[in-house]
Amino acid sequence: MHEERDRDRMLMPRLAGVIGSIGASRFDERLAELVTATAAIDQFTVFAWNGGGADGCLFSWHRAQPELTATLCRRYVEGRYFEHDLGLVRLRRAESRSGLVRCEQIEDDSYRRVFFDRPRLGAKLSVLDGGVYLNFYKRAGDEFSEAEIDNLAAVSPVLSQGLLRHRSLSKGAGAAPVPPKLGEVQRLLASKAARLTPRELAVCARTVCGYSAEAIGLDLAIAQSSVATYRKRAYGKLGISSQHELFALCLSAATAAA
Repeated sequence: MHEERDRDRMLMPRLAGVIGSIGASRFDERLAELVTATAAIDQFTVFAWNGGGADGCLFSWHRAQPELTATLCRRYVEGRYFEHDLGLVRLRRAESRSGLVRCEQIEDDSYRRVFFDRPRLGAKLSVLDGGVYLNFYKRAGDEFSEAEIDNLAAVSPVLSQGLLRHRSLSKGAGAAPVPPKLGEVQRLLASKAARLTPRELAVCARTVCGYSAEAIGLDLAIAQSSVATYRKRAYGKLGISSQHELFALCLSAATAAA
């Protein structure tokens, strides 16, 4: 009983903070505060689910490697890795009476290497709430306690519905710009730069989409030094010398295609 009151005292102000910040710029920060107060997690990701696949990432957070997590979320959607996510498979089959499932065995070696070994994650809990798929992770070697599982099950509806409402409101004035889609950027650059090799094109497209050198290396499975080499060669072929000029080239291609 005392533990339940202590949990409520800890979570209620954070729940109020999330609700009060819906539609505001501080929403993402408040959401992360609520989740980390609910359980000692190391990563939290949320995807829009349309019934047949993941439409995109609604939210991603990592205690120490947020950029890596954002990159992996893009890979999860664009590479259709959700088809190999056993937690999602179980949830879609309604095998969990509580709505929350543990991901204890990962049979697909490629999926495990990309989404668990690389970010050094272990235990995972997932919940599918209508059009929202939420995932909570602990670092390798750690496990969720029963109290943490109960807490996450209790706040998951607030997380999912709050996110949907916030993203809906954020589509209006003051919303953050929607990042360009990688495939579209790559096609635009290809129309302006037929001389680029596939690897040079891939590096430039990811640069335009905001990937860092580290994220590009991880996404293409190449060293950061190779990223720099491919980018330099591409710039030489394009007759440019900076990232700003690359953005301008892509913008001119988009304008011509409009």
